[in-house]
Amino acid sequence: MPTAPVDDKGSVLYYEDSGAPAGSADYVTLVLVHGTCVHSAVYRPMIPFAAEHNLRLVLVNVRGYPGSTPYCKDDLDELRSPDRAVQALAVAKRGMDIAAFIRWFIDTEGIPPIRERPDGNARVGGLSLLSWSGGNLPTISMLAYAHQLPERTRTLLEAYLRSFIMFDPSSSIIGKKLPSGLSNLRVDPSAPINAQMAQFSVAVGSYYPPYSIPDRIDPLPTYEPPRQPLHQMSMDVDSKYLPTTSKMTPEELDSITYPSILGEFQHTLWAVGVDILHENLVHAFYDCRFDDGTGVMKKVWPKLRVHLIWCDMTLGECAWAATVVYHGLQNADPAKRRAIQFHKLEGANHFIHWEEPERFVRLLAGMV
Repeated sequence: MPTAPVDDKGSVLYYEDSGAPAGSADYVTLVLVHGTCVHSAVYRPMIPFAAEHNLRLVLVNVRGYPGSTPYCKDDLDELRSPDRAVQALAVAKRGMDIAAFIRWFIDTEGIPPIRERPDGNARVGGLSLLSWSGGNLPTISMLAYAHQLPERTRTLLEAYLRSFIMFDPSSSIIGKKLPSGLSNLRVDPSAPINAQMAQFSVAVGSYYPPYSIPDRIDPLPTYEPPRQPLHQMSMDVDSKYLPTTSKMTPEELDSITYPSILGEFQHTLWAVGVDILHENLVHAFYDCRFDDGTGVMKKVWPKLRVHLIWCDMTLGECAWAATVVYHGLQNADPAKRRAIQFHKLEGANHFIHWEEPERFVRLLAGMV
Protein backbone atom coordinates (compact mmCIF):
# COMPACT_ATOMS: atom_id res chain seq x y z
CA MET A 1 0.00 0.00 0.00
CA PRO A 2 1.83 3.17 -1.15
CA THR A 3 1.85 6.02 1.35
CA ALA A 4 3.67 9.33 1.63
CA PRO A 5 4.89 10.94 4.88
CA VAL A 6 3.44 14.41 5.47
CA ASP A 7 4.79 15.44 8.88
CA ASP A 8 7.35 14.50 11.52
CA LYS A 9 4.76 12.62 13.62
CA GLY A 10 4.43 9.64 11.30
CA SER A 11 1.29 10.83 9.51
CA VAL A 12 0.90 9.49 5.98
CA LEU A 13 -1.42 9.88 2.99
CA TYR A 14 -2.35 6.91 0.83
CA TYR A 15 -2.14 7.34 -2.92
CA GLU A 16 -2.48 5.48 -6.21
CA ASP A 17 -0.33 6.36 -9.23
CA SER A 18 -1.18 5.74 -12.89
CA GLY A 19 2.54 5.99 -13.66
CA ALA A 20 4.38 8.10 -16.21
CA PRO A 21 3.10 7.80 -19.81
CA ALA A 22 5.37 5.42 -21.72
CA GLY A 23 8.24 7.19 -23.46
CA SER A 24 7.30 10.67 -22.24
CA ALA A 25 9.78 12.99 -20.55
CA ASP A 26 7.51 16.06 -20.48
CA TYR A 27 4.21 14.74 -19.08
CA VAL A 28 2.08 16.70 -16.61
CA THR A 29 1.44 15.15 -13.20
CA LEU A 30 -2.13 15.70 -12.00
CA VAL A 31 -2.76 15.19 -8.29
CA LEU A 32 -6.42 14.43 -7.58
CA VAL A 33 -7.96 15.11 -4.15
CA HIS A 34 -11.35 13.55 -3.43
CA GLY A 35 -14.47 14.97 -1.80
CA THR A 36 -16.51 14.21 1.31
CA CYS A 37 -17.40 10.57 2.09
CA VAL A 38 -16.15 9.50 -1.36
CA HIS A 39 -12.44 8.67 -1.49
CA SER A 40 -9.95 8.79 -4.36
CA ALA A 41 -11.04 5.48 -5.91
CA VAL A 42 -13.78 7.55 -7.57
CA TYR A 43 -11.10 8.75 -10.01
CA ARG A 44 -10.06 5.26 -11.19
CA PRO A 45 -12.28 5.34 -14.33
CA MET A 46 -10.13 8.25 -15.56
CA ILE A 47 -6.86 6.29 -15.53
CA PRO A 48 -7.27 4.51 -18.92
CA PHE A 49 -7.54 7.89 -20.68
CA ALA A 50 -4.57 9.62 -19.01
CA ALA A 51 -1.56 8.46 -21.04
CA GLU A 52 -2.99 9.47 -24.42
CA HIS A 53 -3.19 13.03 -23.07
CA ASN A 54 0.35 12.91 -21.62
CA LEU A 55 -0.98 12.94 -18.05
CA ARG A 56 0.18 11.06 -14.98
CA LEU A 57 -2.65 10.77 -12.45
CA VAL A 58 -1.99 10.57 -8.72
CA LEU A 59 -5.06 9.74 -6.61
CA VAL A 60 -4.69 10.87 -2.98
CA ASN A 61 -6.69 10.00 0.13
CA VAL A 62 -6.69 12.80 2.70
CA ARG A 63 -6.41 12.18 6.44
CA GLY A 64 -9.13 10.02 7.91
CA TYR A 65 -9.78 8.01 4.72
CA PRO A 66 -8.64 4.46 3.83
CA GLY A 67 -4.89 3.96 3.97
CA SER A 68 -4.19 7.43 5.35
CA THR A 69 -3.57 8.33 8.99
CA PRO A 70 -6.84 8.56 10.97
CA TYR A 71 -7.79 11.66 12.88
CA CYS A 72 -7.02 11.51 16.59
CA LYS A 73 -8.78 13.07 19.58
CA ASP A 74 -6.44 16.08 19.52
CA ASP A 75 -7.35 16.77 15.88
CA LEU A 76 -11.06 16.77 16.74
CA ASP A 77 -10.53 18.88 19.85
CA GLU A 78 -8.71 21.52 17.79
CA LEU A 79 -11.54 21.67 15.25
CA ARG A 80 -14.07 22.02 18.09
CA SER A 81 -12.04 24.58 19.99
CA PRO A 82 -13.84 27.78 21.04
CA ASP A 83 -10.53 29.55 20.34
CA ARG A 84 -10.79 30.81 16.76
CA ALA A 85 -7.01 30.74 16.26
CA VAL A 86 -6.79 27.08 17.30
CA GLN A 87 -9.64 26.16 14.96
CA ALA A 88 -8.08 28.08 12.06
CA LEU A 89 -4.75 26.32 12.63
CA ALA A 90 -6.50 22.94 12.59
CA VAL A 91 -7.89 23.73 9.13
CA ALA A 92 -4.52 25.08 7.97
CA LYS A 93 -2.80 21.81 8.96
CA ARG A 94 -4.84 19.91 6.39
CA GLY A 95 -3.54 22.26 3.72
CA MET A 96 -0.01 21.67 4.94
CA ASP A 97 -0.60 17.92 4.48
CA ILE A 98 -1.35 18.47 0.79
CA ALA A 99 1.74 20.65 0.28
CA ALA A 100 3.92 18.10 2.07
CA PHE A 101 2.55 15.30 -0.10
CA ILE A 102 3.29 17.24 -3.30
CA ARG A 103 6.84 18.06 -2.12
CA TRP A 104 7.47 14.42 -1.24
CA PHE A 105 6.12 13.18 -4.57
CA ILE A 106 8.26 15.62 -6.56
CA ASP A 107 11.36 14.64 -4.61
CA THR A 108 10.71 10.91 -4.69
CA GLU A 109 9.46 10.46 -8.25
CA GLY A 110 11.66 13.02 -9.99
CA ILE A 111 8.79 14.25 -12.15
CA PRO A 112 9.55 16.69 -15.01
CA PRO A 113 9.60 20.35 -13.91
CA ILE A 114 7.76 23.05 -15.81
CA ARG A 115 9.58 24.21 -18.90
CA GLU A 116 8.74 26.08 -22.08
CA ARG A 117 8.71 24.19 -25.35
CA PRO A 118 11.37 25.37 -27.81
CA ASP A 119 8.66 26.81 -30.07
CA GLY A 120 7.32 28.84 -27.13
CA ASN A 121 3.76 27.69 -27.77
CA ALA A 122 3.22 25.72 -24.57
CA ARG A 123 4.51 24.82 -21.16
CA VAL A 124 5.21 21.15 -20.50
CA GLY A 125 5.99 19.17 -17.39
CA GLY A 126 5.18 20.26 -13.87
CA LEU A 127 2.28 19.37 -11.62
CA SER A 128 -1.35 20.42 -11.40
CA LEU A 129 -3.60 20.00 -8.38
CA LEU A 130 -7.32 19.25 -8.64
CA SER A 131 -9.74 18.99 -5.74
CA TRP A 132 -13.37 17.97 -5.93
CA SER A 133 -16.30 19.07 -3.80
CA GLY A 134 -15.42 19.21 -0.08
CA GLY A 135 -11.84 18.29 -0.95
CA ASN A 136 -11.36 21.95 -1.80
CA LEU A 137 -11.23 22.79 1.90
CA PRO A 138 -7.68 21.46 2.46
CA THR A 139 -6.39 22.57 -0.96
CA ILE A 140 -7.70 26.10 -0.58
CA SER A 141 -6.15 26.14 2.89
CA MET A 142 -2.84 25.22 1.26
CA LEU A 143 -3.10 28.29 -0.97
CA ALA A 144 -4.28 30.53 1.87
CA TYR A 145 -1.32 29.55 4.05
CA ALA A 146 1.26 29.14 1.27
CA HIS A 147 3.35 31.96 2.73
CA GLN A 148 3.75 29.91 5.94
CA LEU A 149 5.01 26.77 4.25
CA PRO A 150 8.66 25.83 4.81
CA GLU A 151 10.75 27.89 2.42
CA ARG A 152 11.99 24.88 0.47
CA THR A 153 8.43 23.58 0.01
CA ARG A 154 7.19 26.97 -1.15
CA THR A 155 10.09 27.42 -3.55
CA LEU A 156 9.80 23.89 -4.94
CA LEU A 157 6.08 24.26 -5.56
CA GLU A 158 6.66 27.58 -7.31
CA ALA A 159 8.91 25.73 -9.77
CA TYR A 160 6.54 22.81 -10.31
CA LEU A 161 2.94 23.84 -9.55
CA ARG A 162 1.41 24.97 -12.84
CA SER A 163 -2.32 25.07 -12.05
CA PHE A 164 -4.94 24.58 -9.37
CA ILE A 165 -8.37 23.30 -10.39
CA MET A 166 -11.43 23.61 -8.18
CA PHE A 167 -13.82 20.95 -9.44
CA ASP A 168 -17.45 21.54 -8.45
CA PRO A 169 -16.48 22.91 -5.01
CA SER A 170 -18.98 22.61 -2.18
CA SER A 171 -20.43 25.31 0.04
CA SER A 172 -18.18 24.05 2.86
CA ILE A 173 -15.41 26.28 1.42
CA ILE A 174 -17.20 29.62 1.18
CA GLY A 175 -18.44 30.57 4.63
CA LYS A 176 -21.65 32.00 3.18
CA LYS A 177 -25.33 31.21 3.73
CA LEU A 178 -27.20 29.41 0.96
CA PRO A 179 -30.29 31.06 -0.54
CA SER A 180 -33.72 29.73 0.32
CA GLY A 181 -34.74 26.79 -1.85
CA LEU A 182 -31.24 25.91 -3.06
CA SER A 183 -29.97 23.60 -0.33
CA ASN A 184 -30.12 19.88 -1.14
CA LEU A 185 -27.74 18.29 1.34
CA ARG A 186 -29.55 17.23 4.50
CA VAL A 187 -27.86 14.60 6.62
CA ASP A 188 -29.32 13.73 10.02
CA PRO A 189 -26.37 13.32 12.41
CA SER A 190 -28.55 11.33 14.83
CA ALA A 191 -29.30 8.66 12.20
CA PRO A 192 -27.23 5.47 11.91
CA ILE A 193 -24.12 5.99 9.78
CA ASN A 194 -25.38 3.83 6.91
CA ALA A 195 -28.61 5.85 6.82
CA GLN A 196 -26.60 9.08 6.75
CA MET A 197 -24.51 7.72 3.89
CA ALA A 198 -27.65 6.79 1.96
CA GLN A 199 -29.04 10.32 2.39
CA PHE A 200 -25.74 11.86 1.40
CA SER A 201 -25.09 9.69 -1.65
CA VAL A 202 -28.51 10.39 -3.20
CA ALA A 203 -28.20 14.14 -2.63
CA VAL A 204 -24.73 14.45 -4.14
CA GLY A 205 -25.30 11.90 -6.90
CA SER A 206 -28.55 13.34 -8.28
CA TYR A 207 -29.19 15.43 -11.37
CA TYR A 208 -30.88 18.79 -10.77
CA PRO A 209 -32.47 21.34 -13.13
CA PRO A 210 -29.79 23.32 -15.03
CA TYR A 211 -28.40 26.21 -13.01
CA SER A 212 -27.08 29.58 -14.15
CA ILE A 213 -24.93 31.91 -12.07
CA PRO A 214 -27.12 34.94 -11.25
CA ASP A 215 -26.03 38.46 -12.14
CA ARG A 216 -26.36 39.57 -8.50
CA ILE A 217 -26.30 37.86 -5.12
CA ASP A 218 -27.01 40.89 -2.95
CA PRO A 219 -29.78 40.60 -1.93
CA LEU A 220 -29.78 36.82 -1.88
CA PRO A 221 -31.88 35.28 -4.65
CA THR A 222 -34.63 32.85 -3.71
CA TYR A 223 -35.46 29.61 -5.44
CA GLU A 224 -39.17 28.90 -5.35
CA PRO A 225 -40.21 26.22 -5.85
CA PRO A 226 -37.08 24.70 -4.31
CA ARG A 227 -34.60 23.15 -6.73
CA GLN A 228 -35.12 19.40 -6.40
CA PRO A 229 -33.54 16.29 -7.97
CA LEU A 230 -35.03 15.49 -11.36
CA HIS A 231 -35.90 11.91 -10.37
CA GLN A 232 -38.05 13.26 -7.52
CA MET A 233 -39.87 15.73 -9.77
CA SER A 234 -41.15 13.22 -12.33
CA MET A 235 -41.82 9.50 -12.52
CA ASP A 236 -40.90 9.60 -16.23
CA VAL A 237 -37.37 10.97 -15.91
CA ASP A 238 -34.85 9.68 -18.46
CA SER A 239 -32.71 6.94 -16.89
CA LYS A 240 -29.64 9.07 -17.66
CA TYR A 241 -30.83 11.50 -14.97
CA LEU A 242 -31.17 8.97 -12.19
CA PRO A 243 -28.65 9.53 -9.37
CA THR A 244 -25.18 8.33 -10.32
CA THR A 245 -24.86 6.55 -6.99
CA SER A 246 -28.09 4.59 -7.59
CA LYS A 247 -26.81 3.47 -11.01
CA MET A 248 -23.68 1.99 -9.43
CA THR A 249 -23.63 -1.63 -8.34
CA PRO A 250 -23.46 -2.12 -4.56
CA GLU A 251 -19.85 -3.27 -5.03
CA GLU A 252 -18.94 -0.12 -6.98
CA LEU A 253 -20.52 2.14 -4.38
CA ASP A 254 -18.76 0.33 -1.54
CA SER A 255 -15.44 0.60 -3.39
CA ILE A 256 -15.50 4.42 -3.47
CA THR A 257 -17.35 5.47 -0.29
CA TYR A 258 -16.25 5.67 3.33
CA PRO A 259 -19.32 6.03 5.57
CA SER A 260 -17.24 5.90 8.78
CA ILE A 261 -16.10 9.49 8.22
CA LEU A 262 -19.66 10.52 9.15
CA GLY A 263 -19.25 9.01 12.61
CA GLU A 264 -17.78 12.13 14.19
CA PHE A 265 -15.16 13.87 12.09
CA GLN A 266 -17.23 15.13 9.16
CA HIS A 267 -19.92 16.73 11.31
CA THR A 268 -17.17 18.41 13.33
CA LEU A 269 -15.59 19.75 10.15
CA TRP A 270 -18.94 21.00 8.86
CA ALA A 271 -19.25 23.02 12.09
CA VAL A 272 -16.01 25.00 11.59
CA GLY A 273 -16.51 28.75 11.89
CA VAL A 274 -17.76 30.32 8.67
CA ASP A 275 -15.45 33.30 9.17
CA ILE A 276 -12.44 30.95 9.00
CA LEU A 277 -13.67 29.46 5.73
CA HIS A 278 -14.30 32.88 4.22
CA GLU A 279 -10.91 34.17 5.34
CA ASN A 280 -9.21 31.20 3.64
CA LEU A 281 -11.08 32.02 0.44
CA VAL A 282 -9.94 35.64 0.64
CA HIS A 283 -6.27 34.80 1.17
CA ALA A 284 -6.26 32.05 -1.45
CA PHE A 285 -7.89 34.07 -4.24
CA TYR A 286 -9.00 37.63 -3.51
CA ASP A 287 -5.83 38.90 -1.84
CA CYS A 288 -3.02 36.36 -2.18
CA ARG A 289 -0.23 38.73 -1.13
CA PHE A 290 2.05 38.40 1.88
CA ASP A 291 4.76 40.49 3.50
CA ASP A 292 8.07 39.13 2.24
CA GLY A 293 9.82 40.40 5.39
CA THR A 294 10.81 43.75 3.94
CA GLY A 295 7.40 45.36 4.24
CA VAL A 296 6.70 44.70 0.56
CA MET A 297 3.50 42.83 -0.24
CA LYS A 298 4.03 40.12 -2.87
CA LYS A 299 1.77 37.49 -4.38
CA VAL A 300 2.45 33.87 -3.51
CA TRP A 301 3.01 31.79 -6.66
CA PRO A 302 2.04 34.61 -9.02
CA LYS A 303 2.30 32.39 -12.13
CA LEU A 304 -0.13 29.81 -10.78
CA ARG A 305 -3.14 29.40 -13.05
CA VAL A 306 -6.48 28.78 -11.35
CA HIS A 307 -9.59 27.20 -12.85
CA LEU A 308 -13.04 26.53 -11.45
CA ILE A 309 -15.12 23.80 -13.11
CA TRP A 310 -18.79 23.79 -12.22
CA CYS A 311 -21.48 21.41 -13.39
CA ASP A 312 -24.83 22.96 -14.26
CA MET A 313 -26.89 19.98 -12.99
CA THR A 314 -25.05 19.64 -9.70
CA LEU A 315 -26.55 20.01 -6.23
CA GLY A 316 -27.35 23.47 -4.90
CA GLU A 317 -24.47 23.58 -2.42
CA CYS A 318 -21.95 23.28 -5.25
CA ALA A 319 -23.79 25.58 -7.64
CA TRP A 320 -23.83 28.24 -4.93
CA ALA A 321 -20.13 27.82 -4.12
CA ALA A 322 -19.25 28.55 -7.77
CA THR A 323 -21.56 31.57 -7.63
CA VAL A 324 -19.96 32.99 -4.49
CA VAL A 325 -16.41 32.53 -5.80
CA TYR A 326 -17.39 34.15 -9.11
CA HIS A 327 -18.90 37.24 -7.50
CA GLY A 328 -16.16 37.48 -4.88
CA LEU A 329 -13.58 37.61 -7.66
CA GLN A 330 -15.48 40.33 -9.52
CA ASN A 331 -15.43 42.50 -6.40
CA ALA A 332 -11.75 41.90 -5.57
CA ASP A 333 -8.94 44.29 -6.42
CA PRO A 334 -7.31 43.09 -9.68
CA ALA A 335 -3.89 43.99 -8.29
CA LYS A 336 -4.37 41.65 -5.33
CA ARG A 337 -6.46 38.76 -6.65
CA ARG A 338 -5.67 35.68 -8.67
CA ALA A 339 -7.13 35.30 -12.13
CA ILE A 340 -9.63 32.43 -12.19
CA GLN A 341 -11.04 30.90 -15.36
CA PHE A 342 -14.57 29.52 -14.97
CA HIS A 343 -15.71 26.48 -16.94
CA LYS A 344 -19.36 25.46 -17.07
CA LEU A 345 -20.05 21.81 -17.90
CA GLU A 346 -23.52 21.51 -19.37
CA GLY A 347 -25.61 18.42 -18.76
CA ALA A 348 -23.23 17.30 -16.02
CA ASN A 349 -23.94 16.40 -12.42
CA HIS A 350 -21.50 16.18 -9.50
CA PHE A 351 -20.10 12.85 -10.75
CA ILE A 352 -19.13 13.61 -14.33
CA HIS A 353 -15.67 12.13 -13.72
CA TRP A 354 -17.36 8.79 -12.99
CA GLU A 355 -20.14 9.01 -15.60
CA GLU A 356 -18.04 10.48 -18.43
CA PRO A 357 -14.37 9.92 -17.54
CA GLU A 358 -13.08 10.27 -21.10
CA ARG A 359 -14.84 13.61 -21.58
CA PHE A 360 -13.52 14.82 -18.24
CA VAL A 361 -9.90 13.80 -18.87
CA ARG A 362 -10.03 15.48 -22.28
CA LEU A 363 -11.26 18.68 -20.61
CA LEU A 364 -8.49 18.57 -18.02
CA ALA A 365 -5.81 17.93 -20.64
CA GLY A 366 -6.64 21.25 -22.23
CA MET A 367 -6.63 23.04 -18.89
CA VAL A 368 -3.68 21.85 -16.80
